[in-house]
Amino acid sequence: MATLADVLGDGDLFVLGRSLLRITSQSALLVGFGLGGLLLASVAPRHALLITVGTFLSSAVLLRCGTRRRPARARDSGSSLVVDSLRGARQVLADRRVRALLLLFWVPPLFSVAPEALAAPYADGLGAGSTGLGLLMCALPVGTIAGELYVGARLRPAARERIALPLVCFSLLPYLGYALRPGLAVSLLLLLVSGAGVAYTLGADQWFVRAVPEELRGRAMTLLTAGLMTVQGVGMTLAGAAAELVGVAATVAGAGVLGTVSCALLAVEVRRTEVRDGADHHVTGR
Repeated sequence: MATLADVLGDGDLFVLGRSLLRITSQSALLVGFGLGGLLLASVAPRHALLITVGTFLSSAVLLRCGTRRRPARARDSGSSLVVDSLRGARQVLADRRVRALLLLFWVPPLFSVAPEALAAPYADGLGAGSTGLGLLMCALPVGTIAGELYVGARLRPAARERIALPLVCFSLLPYLGYALRPGLAVSLLLLLVSGAGVAYTLGADQWFVRAVPEELRGRAMTLLTAGLMTVQGVGMTLAGAAAELVGVAATVAGAGVLGTVSCALLAVEVRRTEVRDGADHHVTGR
């Protein structure tokens, strides 16, 4: 992610490139679910994990041999990697606009992972079996792929920015439907619609690459990705703990309520920082 801007530049190609990577990742997730199920039909789980280790090693070889060598960004050779990384994170987080945009990428996934984390007990409660579980696991990625393909292919950059904040506020609303304890078909529809809302990231990507100085772009992309992985793990843990207390349906519906309120507050903050940056630009003539 940090080198993507070096490859594609910082214009619309960069935004579409990040979208393509997300689409590829979600598509690979769907293929992985299917292949994992087939693999477990013929080998033990322990052997399946060993095969997975082999695929990771193959991926590392492919990355090493299949990508062009690029020079590292300059850093203080007298400091350790950890110290240098923490310093870079502080530099990135020092800007209010960048902080708001990072939260715009982090907060929605914190809540959106709840149905995925609880798909197994929910499918069991519906009596949907392993087929229903597989469909529930696939619905969000399918919605995400469809939303990003449409927005990336059909809308121009200005339109992507206009719809970004309404989309992020809308994306978790379908989870409120879980309060009615819907059946499998309605649950899948709710997840598909919610997944499509992830297309807000195309507009957010455009804001992010403009807000981050070029010399900090690598650090910012690394921080964004690491934070995204972290909040998804935290969200799954919290969803599991909440489901122990109030049940699966109430947990997902609650994630929809809390997530929608959080996203609305974030949208206000992003809009405020956008106005501020625009005013600074006008005054200084930059």
